[in-house]
Amino acid sequence: AQVHVYDPKVKREEALTEFRYHDMQVDEARLVFSASPQAAVGGAHAIVVLTEWDEFKTYDYAAFHAMMMKPAFVFDGRGILNRPQLERIGFEVHTIGQARREQGASAADQSPEPEVEGLTVEESLRSTTGRVILVTGTAGFVGFHAAAALKKRGDGVLG
Repeated sequence: AQVHVYDPKVKREEALTEFRYHDMQVDEARLVFSASPQAAVGGAHAIVVLTEWDEFKTYDYAAFHAMMMKPAFVFDGRGILNRPQLERIGFEVHTIGQARREQGASAADQSPEPEVEGLTVEESLRSTTGRVILVTGTAGFVGFHAAAALKKRGDGVLG
């Protein structure tokens, strides 16, 4: 899998230097830094927002949704996006710190997040949807919850 990155303030070499500083091995051939958000989302399964740049709030997410594979996901790691608007567009939205209710279900009906710690590699990669998705930073709060949401949905998770 390739990961397409768009950050209006961080350049490719700066990000790679940060990875090296933290002793993180990155396959640079699979890490694509895009010149625009449109280039980054074209053909993607998910948008993952990990920084709080104001411009991320102003994008035409309906246009992004049209360019993406379906189902299309948004993982809002900063809680800065308009979740109801994104859901009306057709995104499956996961906002860190906010529970996601199934249509017509009350909070009491919701099952807890799946237990993902302690899964074997084989269990983690098992998919009922036919998708295996790379999630970076799964040791952190955002990455862990993104991986848990994908596993709950039935996707395989690598990360």
